[in-house]
Amino acid sequence: MNSAITYYLRLALTNFIVLTVLGLVLRYMHIADIDGVNYQFLLHAHSHFAFAGWMFFAIALLIISLIDKNTLARSFKWVMILALISAYGMLVSFYLQGYKAVSITFSTLFIIVTYRFTYLVFKSKILKNGLNPLSAGLISASLIFLCLSSAGPFALGPLMALGLKNTPWYQDAIYIYLHFQMNGFMLLAGWGMFASVWPNVSLNKASKTWLKLFVWSTAALYFIFTLWSKPGVPFQALAAAGAIVNLVSWLMLCIGCRDQLPKCSLLVKAALAATTLKCIFQVIVCIPGVGEWVFSNRDLIIGYIHLLTLGIISPLILDQMIRRGFLKRSLPLVWIYIGAAVVYVALLFLQPFLARLGVLIPDYEILLFAVSLVFLFIAVVFFFKFSFKR
Repeated sequence: MNSAITYYLRLALTNFIVLTVLGLVLRYMHIADIDGVNYQFLLHAHSHFAFAGWMFFAIALLIISLIDKNTLARSFKWVMILALISAYGMLVSFYLQGYKAVSITFSTLFIIVTYRFTYLVFKSKILKNGLNPLSAGLISASLIFLCLSSAGPFALGPLMALGLKNTPWYQDAIYIYLHFQMNGFMLLAGWGMFASVWPNVSLNKASKTWLKLFVWSTAALYFIFTLWSKPGVPFQALAAAGAIVNLVSWLMLCIGCRDQLPKCSLLVKAALAATTLKCIFQVIVCIPGVGEWVFSNRDLIIGYIHLLTLGIISPLILDQMIRRGFLKRSLPLVWIYIGAAVVYVALLFLQPFLARLGVLIPDYEILLFAVSLVFLFIAVVFFFKFSFKR
Protein backbone atom coordinates (compact mmCIF):
# COMPACT_ATOMS: atom_id res chain seq x y z
CA MET A 1 0.00 0.00 0.00
CA ASN A 2 1.86 3.06 -1.27
CA SER A 3 0.06 6.26 -0.40
CA ALA A 4 0.82 9.62 1.14
CA ILE A 5 -1.11 8.64 4.25
CA THR A 6 0.98 5.46 4.59
CA TYR A 7 4.15 7.54 4.43
CA TYR A 8 2.96 9.90 7.15
CA LEU A 9 1.77 7.02 9.32
CA ARG A 10 5.29 5.63 9.04
CA LEU A 11 6.45 8.96 10.47
CA ALA A 12 3.87 8.57 13.25
CA LEU A 13 5.41 5.23 14.24
CA THR A 14 8.84 6.85 14.12
CA ASN A 15 7.50 9.42 16.58
CA PHE A 16 6.23 6.54 18.73
CA ILE A 17 9.79 5.19 18.91
CA VAL A 18 11.13 8.64 19.84
CA LEU A 19 8.47 8.92 22.53
CA THR A 20 9.40 5.56 24.08
CA VAL A 21 13.07 6.57 24.13
CA LEU A 22 12.17 9.76 25.99
CA GLY A 23 10.06 7.77 28.45
CA LEU A 24 12.92 5.34 28.96
CA VAL A 25 15.36 8.16 29.76
CA LEU A 26 12.89 9.70 32.20
CA ARG A 27 12.49 6.36 33.97
CA TYR A 28 16.27 5.91 34.12
CA MET A 29 16.59 9.32 35.80
CA HIS A 30 14.53 7.93 38.70
CA ILE A 31 17.38 5.47 39.20
CA ALA A 32 20.42 7.63 38.47
CA ASP A 33 21.14 11.21 37.42
CA ILE A 34 22.30 12.04 33.92
CA ASP A 35 24.76 14.93 33.80
CA GLY A 36 23.54 17.86 31.76
CA VAL A 37 19.93 16.68 31.51
CA ASN A 38 17.23 18.71 33.25
CA TYR A 39 14.53 16.25 34.31
CA GLN A 40 11.73 18.81 34.34
CA PHE A 41 12.63 20.12 30.89
CA LEU A 42 12.77 16.57 29.51
CA LEU A 43 9.41 15.78 31.12
CA HIS A 44 7.80 18.78 29.38
CA ALA A 45 9.39 17.74 26.07
CA HIS A 46 8.08 14.17 26.52
CA SER A 47 4.51 15.17 27.34
CA HIS A 48 4.18 17.76 24.57
CA PHE A 49 5.71 15.40 22.00
CA ALA A 50 3.37 12.61 23.15
CA PHE A 51 0.37 14.81 22.44
CA ALA A 52 1.54 16.43 19.18
CA GLY A 53 3.98 13.94 17.68
CA TRP A 54 2.28 10.65 18.44
CA MET A 55 -1.36 10.83 19.49
CA PHE A 56 -2.60 13.89 17.59
CA PHE A 57 -0.47 13.11 14.54
CA ALA A 58 -1.68 9.50 14.31
CA ILE A 59 -5.33 10.25 15.11
CA ALA A 60 -5.43 13.11 12.60
CA LEU A 61 -4.03 10.88 9.86
CA LEU A 62 -6.52 8.12 10.63
CA ILE A 63 -9.40 10.60 10.52
CA ILE A 64 -8.07 11.94 7.21
CA SER A 65 -7.94 8.37 5.88
CA LEU A 66 -11.70 8.16 6.45
CA ILE A 67 -12.03 11.04 3.98
CA ASP A 68 -9.47 9.82 1.44
CA LYS A 69 -7.89 6.39 1.82
CA ASN A 70 -4.98 6.94 -0.57
CA THR A 71 -3.85 10.54 -0.85
CA LEU A 72 -3.48 13.62 1.27
CA ALA A 73 -5.17 16.73 -0.10
CA ARG A 74 -2.77 19.67 -0.28
CA SER A 75 -4.53 21.43 2.61
CA PHE A 76 -4.30 18.37 4.88
CA LYS A 77 -0.68 17.77 3.85
CA TRP A 78 0.32 21.22 5.07
CA VAL A 79 -1.52 20.60 8.33
CA MET A 80 0.47 17.41 8.91
CA ILE A 81 3.78 19.03 7.93
CA LEU A 82 3.18 21.90 10.34
CA ALA A 83 2.06 19.45 13.04
CA LEU A 84 5.36 17.60 12.60
CA ILE A 85 7.36 20.83 12.74
CA SER A 86 5.56 21.97 15.89
CA ALA A 87 6.01 18.54 17.54
CA TYR A 88 9.77 18.42 16.99
CA GLY A 89 10.07 22.12 17.70
CA MET A 90 8.46 21.57 21.11
CA LEU A 91 10.59 18.48 21.69
CA VAL A 92 13.87 20.34 21.18
CA SER A 93 12.92 23.69 22.71
CA PHE A 94 11.29 22.28 25.85
CA TYR A 95 14.28 19.98 26.37
CA LEU A 96 16.76 22.87 26.02
CA GLN A 97 15.00 25.67 27.88
CA GLY A 98 11.64 24.63 29.30
CA TYR A 99 8.82 27.17 29.06
CA LYS A 100 10.40 30.08 27.18
CA ALA A 101 9.66 32.10 24.05
CA VAL A 102 10.71 29.46 21.51
CA SER A 103 8.78 26.57 23.11
CA ILE A 104 5.72 28.77 23.58
CA THR A 105 5.92 29.73 19.89
CA PHE A 106 5.94 26.10 18.77
CA SER A 107 3.11 25.32 21.20
CA THR A 108 1.06 28.14 19.69
CA LEU A 109 1.80 26.82 16.20
CA PHE A 110 0.46 23.42 17.26
CA ILE A 111 -2.76 24.99 18.54
CA ILE A 112 -3.23 26.82 15.23
CA VAL A 113 -2.66 23.51 13.42
CA THR A 114 -5.43 21.87 15.47
CA TYR A 115 -7.82 24.70 14.57
CA ARG A 116 -7.05 24.29 10.87
CA PHE A 117 -7.41 20.52 11.06
CA THR A 118 -10.80 20.81 12.77
CA TYR A 119 -12.01 23.27 10.13
CA LEU A 120 -10.92 21.02 7.26
CA VAL A 121 -12.60 17.93 8.74
CA PHE A 122 -15.92 19.71 9.25
CA LYS A 123 -15.63 21.26 5.79
CA SER A 124 -15.16 17.82 4.21
CA LYS A 125 -18.72 16.74 5.18
CA ILE A 126 -17.40 13.27 6.12
CA LEU A 127 -19.00 13.59 9.56
CA LYS A 128 -22.46 14.09 8.06
CA ASN A 129 -22.38 11.87 5.03
CA GLY A 130 -19.62 9.29 5.40
CA LEU A 131 -19.91 7.92 8.95
CA ASN A 132 -22.55 6.23 11.05
CA PRO A 133 -24.23 8.44 13.71
CA LEU A 134 -22.25 7.00 16.63
CA SER A 135 -18.88 7.55 14.94
CA ALA A 136 -19.83 10.99 13.63
CA GLY A 137 -21.11 12.10 17.05
CA LEU A 138 -17.96 11.03 18.88
CA ILE A 139 -15.50 12.47 16.35
CA SER A 140 -17.42 15.75 16.08
CA ALA A 141 -17.37 16.17 19.86
CA SER A 142 -13.68 15.24 19.98
CA LEU A 143 -12.78 18.02 17.54
CA ILE A 144 -14.76 20.58 19.54
CA PHE A 145 -12.93 19.52 22.71
CA LEU A 146 -9.62 19.68 20.80
CA CYS A 147 -10.20 23.35 20.10
CA LEU A 148 -11.56 23.98 23.60
CA SER A 149 -8.36 22.58 25.14
CA SER A 150 -6.44 25.61 23.86
CA ALA A 151 -8.23 27.81 26.40
CA GLY A 152 -5.82 26.46 29.01
CA PRO A 153 -2.53 27.52 27.38
CA PHE A 154 -3.98 30.85 26.27
CA ALA A 155 -4.98 31.61 29.87
CA LEU A 156 -1.45 31.08 31.22
CA GLY A 157 -0.03 34.37 29.91
CA PRO A 158 -2.73 36.60 31.41
CA LEU A 159 -2.56 34.67 34.70
CA MET A 160 1.21 35.22 34.88
CA ALA A 161 0.74 38.92 34.07
CA LEU A 162 -1.75 39.19 36.91
CA GLY A 163 0.73 37.58 39.33
CA LEU A 164 -1.34 34.40 39.68
CA LYS A 165 1.27 31.86 38.60
CA ASN A 166 1.53 30.31 42.06
CA THR A 167 -2.21 30.06 42.58
CA PRO A 168 -4.73 27.25 41.87
CA TRP A 169 -5.97 29.22 38.87
CA TYR A 170 -2.71 28.61 37.02
CA GLN A 171 -2.68 24.86 37.66
CA ASP A 172 -6.36 24.61 36.78
CA ALA A 173 -5.60 26.25 33.42
CA ILE A 174 -2.98 23.57 32.73
CA TYR A 175 -5.54 20.90 33.60
CA ILE A 176 -7.96 22.40 31.04
CA TYR A 177 -5.44 21.52 28.33
CA LEU A 178 -4.63 18.07 29.69
CA HIS A 179 -8.24 17.06 30.28
CA PHE A 180 -9.76 18.25 27.02
CA GLN A 181 -6.86 16.83 25.02
CA MET A 182 -6.89 13.34 26.58
CA ASN A 183 -10.41 12.73 27.88
CA GLY A 184 -11.94 15.01 25.25
CA PHE A 185 -10.20 14.82 21.90
CA MET A 186 -8.07 11.67 22.02
CA LEU A 187 -10.41 9.30 23.84
CA LEU A 188 -13.56 10.32 21.96
CA ALA A 189 -11.78 10.36 18.59
CA GLY A 190 -10.31 6.92 19.29
CA TRP A 191 -13.71 5.41 20.01
CA GLY A 192 -15.24 7.36 17.14
CA MET A 193 -12.77 5.86 14.68
CA PHE A 194 -13.43 2.40 16.10
CA ALA A 195 -17.19 2.87 15.62
CA SER A 196 -16.61 4.00 12.02
CA VAL A 197 -15.98 0.38 10.95
CA TRP A 198 -19.60 -0.53 11.73
CA PRO A 199 -21.46 0.25 8.50
CA ASN A 200 -24.99 -0.50 9.71
CA VAL A 201 -25.01 1.04 13.18
CA SER A 202 -28.04 3.19 13.89
CA LEU A 203 -28.90 4.91 17.14
CA ASN A 204 -32.32 4.66 18.72
CA LYS A 205 -33.66 7.45 20.89
CA ALA A 206 -32.20 5.99 24.10
CA SER A 207 -28.76 5.46 22.56
CA LYS A 208 -28.70 9.05 21.26
CA THR A 209 -29.47 10.26 24.77
CA TRP A 210 -26.71 8.17 26.32
CA LEU A 211 -24.24 9.37 23.67
CA LYS A 212 -25.06 13.00 24.43
CA LEU A 213 -24.74 12.37 28.16
CA PHE A 214 -21.38 10.66 27.66
CA VAL A 215 -20.07 13.59 25.62
CA TRP A 216 -21.34 16.36 27.87
CA SER A 217 -20.33 14.56 31.05
CA THR A 218 -16.80 14.48 29.59
CA ALA A 219 -16.85 18.29 29.80
CA ALA A 220 -18.06 18.13 33.42
CA LEU A 221 -15.25 15.73 34.29
CA TYR A 222 -12.89 18.69 34.17
CA PHE A 223 -14.06 19.70 37.63
CA ILE A 224 -12.42 16.55 39.02
CA PHE A 225 -9.09 18.17 38.21
CA THR A 226 -9.96 21.16 40.40
CA LEU A 227 -10.59 19.07 43.54
CA TRP A 228 -6.91 19.22 44.57
CA SER A 229 -7.39 22.87 45.62
CA LYS A 230 -10.57 22.21 47.65
CA PRO A 231 -12.73 24.54 45.50
CA GLY A 232 -15.90 24.10 47.52
CA VAL A 233 -19.13 22.07 47.53
CA PRO A 234 -20.55 23.34 44.19
CA PHE A 235 -17.46 22.23 42.27
CA GLN A 236 -17.32 18.95 44.15
CA ALA A 237 -20.96 18.32 43.23
CA LEU A 238 -20.28 19.10 39.54
CA ALA A 239 -17.29 16.76 39.55
CA ALA A 240 -19.25 13.93 41.17
CA ALA A 241 -22.23 14.39 38.86
CA GLY A 242 -19.97 14.40 35.81
CA ALA A 243 -18.14 11.26 36.94
CA ILE A 244 -21.33 9.31 37.74
CA VAL A 245 -23.07 10.28 34.49
CA ASN A 246 -19.91 9.50 32.53
CA LEU A 247 -19.69 6.00 34.03
CA VAL A 248 -23.40 5.19 33.63
CA SER A 249 -23.59 6.53 30.06
CA TRP A 250 -20.43 4.62 29.09
CA LEU A 251 -21.89 1.37 30.43
CA MET A 252 -25.20 1.99 28.67
CA LEU A 253 -23.43 2.67 25.36
CA CYS A 254 -21.49 -0.59 25.79
CA ILE A 255 -24.73 -2.46 26.49
CA GLY A 256 -26.29 -0.86 23.40
CA CYS A 257 -23.40 -2.10 21.26
CA ARG A 258 -23.10 -5.49 22.97
CA ASP A 259 -23.77 -7.40 19.74
CA GLN A 260 -20.67 -5.85 18.18
CA LEU A 261 -18.33 -6.21 21.15
CA PRO A 262 -17.53 -9.95 20.81
CA LYS A 263 -16.13 -9.18 17.33
CA CYS A 264 -13.63 -6.67 18.76
CA SER A 265 -9.90 -7.21 18.49
CA LEU A 266 -7.74 -7.86 21.56
CA LEU A 267 -6.49 -4.25 21.50
CA VAL A 268 -10.04 -2.91 21.50
CA LYS A 269 -11.11 -5.25 24.32
CA ALA A 270 -8.15 -3.97 26.36
CA ALA A 271 -9.22 -0.38 25.63
CA LEU A 272 -12.81 -1.23 26.65
CA ALA A 273 -11.60 -2.58 30.00
CA ALA A 274 -9.28 0.38 30.53
CA THR A 275 -12.04 2.91 29.74
CA THR A 276 -14.35 1.22 32.23
CA LEU A 277 -11.63 1.29 34.90
CA LYS A 278 -10.98 4.96 34.14
CA CYS A 279 -14.66 5.80 34.58
CA ILE A 280 -14.80 3.90 37.91
CA PHE A 281 -11.60 5.58 39.12
CA GLN A 282 -13.10 9.00 38.39
CA VAL A 283 -16.11 8.26 40.61
CA ILE A 284 -13.86 7.06 43.45
CA VAL A 285 -11.75 10.22 43.25
CA CYS A 286 -14.86 12.30 43.94
CA ILE A 287 -15.28 10.73 47.39
CA PRO A 288 -14.30 13.39 49.97
CA GLY A 289 -10.81 12.77 51.26
CA VAL A 290 -9.92 10.26 48.57
CA GLY A 291 -9.46 12.90 45.89
CA GLU A 292 -7.12 14.92 48.10
CA TRP A 293 -4.96 11.84 48.69
CA VAL A 294 -4.93 10.98 44.97
CA PHE A 295 -3.83 14.45 43.91
CA SER A 296 -1.10 14.47 46.54
CA ASN A 297 0.35 11.25 45.14
CA ARG A 298 2.38 11.67 41.97
CA ASP A 299 2.35 8.00 41.00
CA LEU A 300 -1.46 7.87 41.01
CA ILE A 301 -1.69 10.90 38.73
CA ILE A 302 0.92 9.40 36.39
CA GLY A 303 -0.94 6.08 36.57
CA TYR A 304 -4.20 7.75 35.50
CA ILE A 305 -2.48 9.50 32.59
CA HIS A 306 -0.88 6.24 31.43
CA LEU A 307 -4.16 4.36 31.86
CA LEU A 308 -5.49 6.80 29.26
CA THR A 309 -2.49 6.89 26.94
CA LEU A 310 -1.18 3.32 27.15
CA GLY A 311 -4.45 1.60 28.02
CA ILE A 312 -6.96 3.35 25.77
CA ILE A 313 -5.64 5.83 23.22
CA SER A 314 -2.56 4.02 21.88
CA PRO A 315 -4.34 0.62 21.61
CA LEU A 316 -7.16 2.25 19.62
CA ILE A 317 -4.63 3.93 17.31
CA LEU A 318 -2.69 0.71 16.74
CA ASP A 319 -5.92 -1.25 16.21
CA GLN A 320 -7.01 1.20 13.52
CA MET A 321 -3.64 0.94 11.77
CA ILE A 322 -3.93 -2.86 11.77
CA ARG A 323 -7.63 -2.95 10.84
CA ARG A 324 -7.13 -0.65 7.85
CA GLY A 325 -4.14 -2.59 6.56
CA PHE A 326 -1.45 -0.05 7.39
CA LEU A 327 0.22 -2.47 9.83
CA LYS A 328 0.61 -6.23 9.67
CA ARG A 329 -1.31 -8.09 12.35
CA SER A 330 0.85 -9.74 15.05
CA LEU A 331 -1.00 -11.36 17.94
CA PRO A 332 2.18 -12.09 19.98
CA LEU A 333 3.23 -8.45 19.75
CA VAL A 334 -0.25 -7.31 20.79
CA TRP A 335 -0.12 -9.61 23.82
CA ILE A 336 3.30 -8.21 24.76
CA TYR A 337 1.96 -4.66 24.48
CA ILE A 338 -1.09 -5.38 26.62
CA GLY A 339 1.00 -7.22 29.20
CA ALA A 340 3.49 -4.36 29.42
CA ALA A 341 0.70 -1.77 29.73
CA VAL A 342 -1.03 -3.76 32.49
CA VAL A 343 2.19 -4.20 34.46
CA TYR A 344 3.23 -0.56 34.06
CA VAL A 345 -0.12 0.92 35.12
CA ALA A 346 -0.57 -1.67 37.90
CA LEU A 347 2.81 -0.78 39.38
CA LEU A 348 1.97 2.93 39.35
CA PHE A 349 -1.39 2.35 41.05
CA LEU A 350 -0.33 -0.37 43.51
CA GLN A 351 2.72 1.28 45.03
CA PRO A 352 0.83 4.20 46.66
CA PHE A 353 -1.75 1.82 48.18
CA LEU A 354 0.92 -0.58 49.47
CA ALA A 355 2.92 2.35 50.86
CA ARG A 356 0.00 3.21 53.14
CA LEU A 357 0.42 -0.27 54.62
CA GLY A 358 4.14 0.24 55.00
CA VAL A 359 4.94 -2.09 52.08
CA LEU A 360 7.29 -1.13 49.26
CA ILE A 361 7.51 -2.99 45.95
CA PRO A 362 11.11 -4.28 45.68
CA ASP A 363 13.14 -2.51 42.97
CA TYR A 364 10.08 -0.46 42.03
CA GLU A 365 11.89 2.08 39.83
CA ILE A 366 13.97 -0.63 38.17
CA LEU A 367 10.80 -2.55 37.31
CA LEU A 368 9.26 0.54 35.72
CA PHE A 369 12.46 1.10 33.76
CA ALA A 370 12.42 -2.52 32.58
CA VAL A 371 8.82 -2.20 31.35
CA SER A 372 9.80 1.00 29.55
CA LEU A 373 12.46 -1.02 27.74
CA VAL A 374 9.72 -3.42 26.63
CA PHE A 375 7.73 -0.52 25.18
CA LEU A 376 10.78 0.58 23.19
CA PHE A 377 11.11 -2.98 21.88
CA ILE A 378 7.42 -3.00 20.92
CA ALA A 379 7.67 0.33 19.08
CA VAL A 380 10.75 -0.77 17.14
CA VAL A 381 9.28 -4.15 16.20
CA PHE A 382 6.03 -2.55 15.05
CA PHE A 383 8.04 -0.30 12.77
CA PHE A 384 10.66 -2.68 11.40
CA LYS A 385 9.39 -6.25 11.57
CA PHE A 386 5.67 -5.72 11.34
CA SER A 387 5.83 -2.62 9.22
CA PHE A 388 3.51 -1.59 6.43
CA LYS A 389 2.23 -4.14 3.95
CA ARG A 390 3.94 -4.05 0.61
